[in-house]
Amino acid sequence: MTFTESNTVEAHLRDLLAGAASARPAQLSIGLARTGGRIAGLGWHYVAPADLPRQPQEVLVEPHLRDALIRLNPDIAANPGRADDVLYRLRAIVMGARSDGLVKANEEFAAWLLGERSMPFGANGEHVTIRLIDFDGIEKNSFVVTQQFTIRAGKTEKRAD
Repeated sequence: MTFTESNTVEAHLRDLLAGAASARPAQLSIGLARTGGRIAGLGWHYVAPADLPRQPQEVLVEPHLRDALIRLNPDIAANPGRADDVLYRLRAIVMGARSDGLVKANEEFAAWLLGERSMPFGANGEHVTIRLIDFDGIEKNSFVVTQQFTIRAGKTEKRAD
């Protein structure tokens, strides 16, 4: 057997997170991945790259993100179109990384991930904190792992293992 990154590190981490291929749930759901009532791997759902609902030039998996925004934020759930306003802000961070710098973009995106950003979605335009991750109710989140995640920018392709 020839050892490669794919059959050693990549496969090992995928199986650690999502469980062995035979133990993986058939479909993506909210919360930790379970098979027969037991958590599969560390509870992550494996989704093949071709099955992710995104175009190759998109960094964010927007359908998953939109669902999470609606699920985790009551003020967005009351008006789901508000999720698009948040997605616009997040896209701007990703797209601005080239001009603003990667460090600044990472810091800003981290602030969103940690629930440190707000939008005027409350009563009378009051700012409310936007959650991308529910740190208190871990089962309300979706954990997705894939492999060979390819992002295309013009003629250039970047592939995250």
